[in-house]
Amino acid sequence: MTTTARVDVLTPALYGDGAPYGQFAWLRANAPVYDHVLDDPNLIERCWVLTRHDDVRAASRDPEAFSSADGIHLRRKATHQFRPNMINMDDPEHQRIRKLVSGGFTPRVLRTFKTHYGELAGQVVDRALAGGDTFDGIRALAAELPLLAICEIAGAPAEDRFRIFEWSNVILSSEDPQYVPTPDAFQTAVLALIHYAQELADRKRRQPGDDLISALLGPDGQMPLTDEEYEGLVLLLLGAGNETTRSAIAQGLLAFAEYPDQWATLRDDPEGTLDTAIEEVIRWASPVNYMSRTATRDIELHGQLIRAGDKVVLLYSSANRDETVFEDPDRFDVRRTPNHHLGFGFGPHFCLGATLARIELRAILEVLIPRVRRFELAGPVVRARSSFLNAIKELPLRVA
Repeated sequence: MTTTARVDVLTPALYGDGAPYGQFAWLRANAPVYDHVLDDPNLIERCWVLTRHDDVRAASRDPEAFSSADGIHLRRKATHQFRPNMINMDDPEHQRIRKLVSGGFTPRVLRTFKTHYGELAGQVVDRALAGGDTFDGIRALAAELPLLAICEIAGAPAEDRFRIFEWSNVILSSEDPQYVPTPDAFQTAVLALIHYAQELADRKRRQPGDDLISALLGPDGQMPLTDEEYEGLVLLLLGAGNETTRSAIAQGLLAFAEYPDQWATLRDDPEGTLDTAIEEVIRWASPVNYMSRTATRDIELHGQLIRAGDKVVLLYSSANRDETVFEDPDRFDVRRTPNHHLGFGFGPHFCLGATLARIELRAILEVLIPRVRRFELAGPVVRARSSFLNAIKELPLRVA
């Protein structure tokens, strides 16, 4: 299939007004494997974009053909000192590190946090509402619980969450000029978090605790990872581990403000709708807009020839609005079932923190349901200028 139309769904500035869902729909119908030319000097020049649910899912489960090892972002290669992590690895390296970390993220382990996260969520909401009925939904609600949770899992002091918040904004929304005003800002944030990771490991060698980094070190204090692998893990854990859940909570709050009938439905029947509401928030938010892969061999798909070495974008936000999978996909519906979203990815790189994210969303919603009759926007929503993450920077809310 070929097309002469020029469609742009990856320029970061487009996302200042939200994801271009109309463009996604056009691509699904007319060019599901789209040869995308990029004019942004910070991004690579060309890639293929997969927009249909079935194609994104199939590519996600086929790492032999669609490799993660050359990076999962469209940034140009830069001189900054980044670190490898399991997201940008293939097996066996990916599985080796994932197995070391996964013990801290099993449903059984995370269920032990459920009551505790409910308590933390109660404290977060108390603080948010203490100053009145109007507040920034990002700093007051969406960011707090994910930061507290990921600090607890990693063994980082809770008071460090504000620094982690700033670093993760820069690293994960690096296309946004507010977060990265100069070329050096990204590298500075990466190096600061790397230095913090080593400080944290040294602290855990002296004073081990019941946390993931202490467990990795073991009783002998020896790390089963290279320095670069460990630093990459902490970058992923503290950065993506809080940012993506923050985005899901924020997008959920915005949706409930824009669709008050859905908040009313959830409040009227929380027992019957909370599980489906959580999945719908994740589908609707699609916190990670895309990840890229690199073709390892020539692949023909829908009449297009993807050549070995080409970059291929898995556009999750489009897959999660695919009308062949989701009935009326542009409707936010807290009772939606089935809901086969790809908000956590799919295949061997399925999000390790998916259960944690669901627990955090549940904790926040369970506290808000009896306390908030409705959400309203109290000002303009400010979104990150990033095509990689569907992130919100400012969410002025009024509650009643």
